[in-house]
Amino acid sequence: MSAYFVDVWQGRLSVSADTLARLASRLSDDEMLKAQAFKLPTLHDRYIAARGMLRETVAGYLAADPATLKFVSGPYGKPALLDEPLQFNISHTADSLLIAVANFADIGIDVETVKLRRNFENLAQRCFSEREYQGWCELPVELQADAFYRLWTKKEAFVKAVGRGIALGLEQCEFALEAGGQLRTIPDEYGSANAWLVHELDVDAAVNPVLSFPRSGGGVSLAPELESGFGGNDCSEVLQNRVRNNCAALVTPARCYALRRLLLQAD
Repeated sequence: MSAYFVDVWQGRLSVSADTLARLASRLSDDEMLKAQAFKLPTLHDRYIAARGMLRETVAGYLAADPATLKFVSGPYGKPALLDEPLQFNISHTADSLLIAVANFADIGIDVETVKLRRNFENLAQRCFSEREYQGWCELPVELQADAFYRLWTKKEAFVKAVGRGIALGLEQCEFALEAGGQLRTIPDEYGSANAWLVHELDVDAAVNPVLSFPRSGGGVSLAPELESGFGGNDCSEVLQNRVRNNCAALVTPARCYALRRLLLQAD
């Protein structure tokens, strides 16, 4: 059994008023100031819910009071726990929240709501590598939205994993276009592309118990039960042609670890 783990927690930011009050009580003064800066009540409440659930989730691993956790930011803004080896990364879009927790460094997660945009081509040309862009342009129109977000979330997850954010340049990390595609090239300072492992996450499916199975390239993935769990390297026609409500990806170093999917229930 691997000594390393990655837990991916999936939840919703819509919570009851009582739960929101409890989560707000976990936040620091600085976090409350940031919450108050949001003019729209929905964004204000979602920020409190996301930060509060992050605190409660991480505190559960440390047997600590969520309100006492201290966070720091890396040189480019990546958050981390102060004086704790536990690592995390967080992403949310609309009502969906993902929190990745691991006992090793350099993890990144991203989730995006799939929207049909008029400027897909401009964004793809600017943020994709030349090879990614040409491959994307050759896809049938009905497949382009899903492929765009599949690449976008992987790129976001990678630049978050290395702690640089989009300042690194999304076009600098290139992925194979197909479903389950892994990294092809990255900046030299982050090693070789095959030193990283990418999981495509199915966040629209129900979260059900699943079985572990070995995955090539290092790591242990989760076998989908029906359409739940992680997509992994499933290149089936169903997966490739399905346009989802959300698209998400997890990027980690390519080491052996146990990967679990867990349900966040704040209420």
